[in-house]
Amino acid sequence: MLTSIVILTLNNLDQTMRCLHSIRVFTNSPYELIFVDNGSIDGTTAWLAQQPDVKLIANGANRGFAAACNQGAAAAGGDHILLLNNDTIVSHNWLTVMLQCLHADERVGIVGPKSNFVLPLQKIAVEVSSEGQYHLFSQNFNRHNPAQWQDLAALSGFCMLLRRSTWQRLRGFDEAFGVGGYEDIDLGYRALREGLFLRLAGDVFIYHEGNRSFNANAIDMYGVAATNRRLFIRKWGFNPERLILVHDPAFLPDRYASPHPHHAPQTPELPSGWYGMGEDGCVYRIERGHKRPIHSYDTFCRLNLSFDRVGRCGSALLNSLPTGHPIDAGNFPHGYPDVFIARDPAGGMYSVCHGVRYPIESEATMLAIGLRPEDAIPLGYEQIWSYGDGWPMRGDVWENFELHDYALYRGPNGGLYYSEGQRLRPLVWEETLTRFGWNMDRAVFIAPELFHRSPIGFPIH
Repeated sequence: MLTSIVILTLNNLDQTMRCLHSIRVFTNSPYELIFVDNGSIDGTTAWLAQQPDVKLIANGANRGFAAACNQGAAAAGGDHILLLNNDTIVSHNWLTVMLQCLHADERVGIVGPKSNFVLPLQKIAVEVSSEGQYHLFSQNFNRHNPAQWQDLAALSGFCMLLRRSTWQRLRGFDEAFGVGGYEDIDLGYRALREGLFLRLAGDVFIYHEGNRSFNANAIDMYGVAATNRRLFIRKWGFNPERLILVHDPAFLPDRYASPHPHHAPQTPELPSGWYGMGEDGCVYRIERGHKRPIHSYDTFCRLNLSFDRVGRCGSALLNSLPTGHPIDAGNFPHGYPDVFIARDPAGGMYSVCHGVRYPIESEATMLAIGLRPEDAIPLGYEQIWSYGDGWPMRGDVWENFELHDYALYRGPNGGLYYSEGQRLRPLVWEETLTRFGWNMDRAVFIAPELFHRSPIGFPIH
């Protein structure tokens, strides 16, 4: 079976020559080469036109990563499409082993390799100071080993292998992402929604220099990323860091978790993220249908809890819930809530949400989304840094971030809402506040535009 290798270029001829040479030397599966040039002015187009094994598409200007990849894929004649950045070097058995991973299961939609410069869950720490050293390393590393495969919720577009039928089913990259950034995360998420798996071929390593085109062509990488990240959030309703930085099995096919942005709620379940007291005086945190006992009064104090935040829900309700992992300040990170505010030793604030830390620029930013500085839990720097590093919370947080879980809001209609799983759940009666330990004074007005684009969940009684 033939693999169509699609490579984009925008100047950096030396990188392109190095990449192409490595493909010719180290690829032992049938392939064709399709290059799409986005307006190079350094002789790249002329050099590629002279290569007898290259099918060249030359754009007069930069059409952006997504559109150019779609062009190349449309010209592909292979059974597979492999998207590859030109600032890469491939090595022994790279394509053969990736194909073995792809064809191990019909439900594998996209395959990506390990690399030195890539998304965190694909990254491997390896020192390769020269090209020769890299090839020596790959000679032993790139060997068929299914024990090294892993299903993820995101794969980097620097090297991405899929069946051409899958590419057509997904309709390629969304060209709204423009110059580049997050179109690969978007494609992968659409594959997950189609019931396909994103599989990391942990038995393949490909060297990637990273960001060469952005840097060499004076493209504002962070400005482009900010724009495309915002586009992803508007399209799907949640921060892409949930896919990129942490391994959340609930995003994978055939998995379900509630409340969760990937899943519409099935029943009007109890809300998560609140505290209740049992008849024996034990305080519990309720998360996803489980009651997590607070380990001790010391933990209660170290987590900056107060009894006015503990609901009077009744022991019958708590007794009906299975017991989960204890909340224990001495057991980091497993003993901490899934969502909380943290403070570092210098006073810096972070929103820690589902394994990702988001630095908060100011107290005004906190208050705007319904968070309180007095609730912050003190953590050491090593503890803070152990969480995935999310996008800083600054500017218009309503535009740049998902709806914050477990916050109380007042809608434009005057009604009270509880945010959970990227949905707003209406509070039916004011007595509900006492039941779950919520205070009306903590409710902040939600921006009308966010209110109107947020799904409404089941009411809370």
